[in-house]
Parts: sequence; structure tokens; C-alpha cells
Amino acid sequence: MFIFRRKGGISALALADLIGCKCGKEKVPSNDFVINYGQKYDKANLNANVNFNKVEVQRILEENGIRVPKIFDKKTKILKKDYPILARRNYHSRGKDIVFIENEKDLNKNIDSLDCDYFVKYIEKRKEYRVHILGDYKSIVNVKIPKKDEEQDDIIWSHDKGWIHIEYLGEFREKLIKIAKDVLKVLKYDFGAVDIILGENGYFYVLEINSAPGLEDRKLQIYAEYFLNEEKKVKGIKEVKAPIKKEPAKQEEVIDQGIYAWKGNK
Repeated sequence: MFIFRRKGGISALALADLIGCKCGKEKVPSNDFVINYGQKYDKANLNANVNFNKVEVQRILEENGIRVPKIFDKKTKILKKDYPILARRNYHSRGKDIVFIENEKDLNKNIDSLDCDYFVKYIEKRKEYRVHILGDYKSIVNVKIPKKDEEQDDIIWSHDKGWIHIEYLGEFREKLIKIAKDVLKVLKYDFGAVDIILGENGYFYVLEINSAPGLEDRKLQIYAEYFLNEEKKVKGIKEVKAPIKKEPAKQEEVIDQGIYAWKGNK
């Protein structure tokens, strides 16, 4: 097995360490089971169709009936009714790239200093979810909640801005899984983490799909098991090598990692 990673690629390296396989960001070995995880190799066994053009991906989703926030490339004239917007980069992590732009005056004032690849219409949200789909093997649904005793950013719901992921077992779980699976089907992905929000208007919107999501211990274990099972199918391996098991987290660590179950939906 070979995990084809992008620069940095901390989770890809952690997966390779857990599985005991090769991992790199440049040359892909021949005759190996290849997984695209932040990079694209057209002949990969998993996620061969990964697409890093965020504008194109959103267009494809919209054309296939999946609700997404309106997205604009840098050459598009943005109408007054489409503000506020968020400036974003194609490659980003934890919302560190996001710049909130209130109106056209604000955009013109900052246009020369903006380091972005595209703009997306800002949607006020009630909740934000991340849905991991690993083929038919496993689905994991998380919701973001405020960290205790920390100030939260109202626009950027990231770990650095006072938010954490926990497992979601509320009334929308199956609906969220269906939306995420529809996204993967349309894009012809094998796995990925789909970010979905519930807008203040009551509609669900797909923000993006992450083909190389950041993973913590529990999800690392599940992804490793999935990759090994997929390799087994392709190579006809009778016994799947189990990934290295780690010591279970202590209860006080579990909450920080977002592993405990949250049954609410408000």
C-alpha cells in the first residue's frame, strides 16, 4: 500500500505509520495499492477522481441538485445581493484562510492584499457538521459544539476558534449521511469528509468535501481499517492485517477529541 500525500500531510503520515505502509508526496511506486490523500494520481485505487478545483466541484454539485452556497471565481462580478462573502484558498486547513468581506466597498479596500483563490457566499448557520463516508464500510457524523470556557468565533467554526467536533446521533443523522453519500457519488469519490451546515433558513448546504481530512486517534483507526479492507478486495488477500491498536483515551481526553456521543439537535 502507498498513501499519496500532499506537503505536510500529517494525517497521511499517521495513517501510514498505523498501517505500516509507504507514504510519499512525489513519486508513486508501480504495482502498488495507491490511495490519493491530498494528491492526485490518475491510476490510484482509491479516490482516483479527486478534484482540487473548489469552484468546479461546487458547480458539479449544484448541477446535480445538491444545494451549495454560491461560489465565485476571482474574475466574476459579485452582485450586491450576494454579499457578505468569504475569501478562500483552494488548499486550506481549520479555516485559517478565511477572510470575511461585508460588501463591495470592503472587497475593493482589501483586494490587493487578499491571498485567495475564490469567493463563496456567506450563509448564516444554526449548526455545522462533518460527515465521513468510507465507501460502504463506515459512516461517521460529527457536529461542532463550543469548547468550554473559550470564546467562539461566530463565522469560523474551527478548533482554533473555540469549536470542537463530537459524534452526532441526533434526528438529522441519516439525512446528513444521505447528503454526503450523494456528494461522493456525484464526484465519483471512494471516501471523504463532507462539511455540511444547517442554515438559519432551515436548508442544508454542502460547504465542501475533504479528500484528505485531518484525523484523530479514533478516526485514524477506522480509516486504517477501511484502507486495509479495500486493499484486501483488490489483491484478494484472505486475512487483513490489523492496524496497530492504540491505548484507549482516558475519559477526560475523550471529550477533547470529540469522541463522546451528543444526542441533541438544537
